[in-house]
Amino acid sequence: MAAIDVADQDETTGPVAKVEVAQLGRSHGLTGELYLRLLSDVPDRVQPGLVLETKTGRRVTVVAIRPLGDRLLVRLEGVDSMEAAKLLSGTTLYAEPLADPPVTLVGELIGKTLVDHDGAVHGRVVAVQANPASELMVLDNEALVPTLFIVEVVDDRVVIEAPEGLFDL
Repeated sequence: MAAIDVADQDETTGPVAKVEVAQLGRSHGLTGELYLRLLSDVPDRVQPGLVLETKTGRRVTVVAIRPLGDRLLVRLEGVDSMEAAKLLSGTTLYAEPLADPPVTLVGELIGKTLVDHDGAVHGRVVAVQANPASELMVLDNEALVPTLFIVEVVDDRVVIEAPEGLFDL
């Protein structure tokens, strides 16, 4: 449950309106297909028939998605040439947050009190920083706690299973 579906955010950022689900790569072939990199832990976030948005608000409809070796190719409605595909290369695609997401969104962590299983309070989450190993919750006391330790997020608390010594530094 500890996966984060949105990049860095802090308490000055508003609620999550859209989440990143994929990024378009370079064009492939002459018919407008593009390489696709999924950014979501939920693979069904990009499938035929879905309408996604770009950062500028442009809406694109997924027509088809197919594997090519260990990569994915996507075809979007109205993108039927290499030139049209090149204009979208590098574009991030966004979707509405899931009503009952299997992941915890950054916006759900900000402002909550971090507690361990014994009930000890360790601070309030003021930001989440991207990190290659695991996103890090930044507490108001400047402690950094990897999100992979999250057991549950309930009401105004983030409950973690912390390894011994995590807060002893």
